[in-house]
Amino acid sequence: MAVPAAGSRSDGAQARDRLLHAALRLFAARGFERTSIREIAQAADANISAIGYYFGDKAGLYRAAFTEPMGDACPAARMPPGTLPLPDLMRRFFAEFLQPLKQGEAVQLVMRLHFREIVEPTGLWAEMIEHEIKPQHEWLLHLLAGEFGLAKPDADLQRLTFSIVGMAIHFFVGQDIVHGIAPEVMDGPDAIDLLAERLAGYSLAMIEAERQRRAATAHAAPRRSTRSRSRR
Repeated sequence: MAVPAAGSRSDGAQARDRLLHAALRLFAARGFERTSIREIAQAADANISAIGYYFGDKAGLYRAAFTEPMGDACPAARMPPGTLPLPDLMRRFFAEFLQPLKQGEAVQLVMRLHFREIVEPTGLWAEMIEHEIKPQHEWLLHLLAGEFGLAKPDADLQRLTFSIVGMAIHFFVGQDIVHGIAPEVMDGPDAIDLLAERLAGYSLAMIEAERQRRAATAHAAPRRSTRSRSRR
């Protein structure tokens, strides 16, 4: 298939970006079924055949709009345990996790699209859970299991893992709330970097609190056992 419009490679990249951004806006507002490729092409001021050239079809464009603005999954979440000290690893994890927030409006639109996908599923949300969210969760879960010397993660470790990641997720799903209450928290790239640094610190405090809770529980168990034997 020929390139749908003449021009330089930069012209082609700009046309693709226009299509992607127009699709993101329309899909987020109307959903997959109620958005036509003709509407997207008109909104992007592009030839309708450009959608087939750059994305294959409507489903391919929807997938690109659903995933591309968020970037690649956190590279830190693929690092083997022990590669970095835990404080450095958590700082890198949160810095990479929050990186998409620096794109501003595009990420807000992606969040709206993700919410719509949950209500009007096409299968992409389930796919994202299986191939991106679950592996990231499992990585952190087993990292923490190693920190606590556990052969197998338990329910409390699951709670801790969800809580740590949930701190960061809130700033994606609750962007409107944060901007409405304390906009300075996410006001520009420097603020996002500082937020990542703080979340890393909070996560380390949560890990230490869980470590102390487990130690106190383990210390109390022998005393309970001794009192039980003395009653007998």
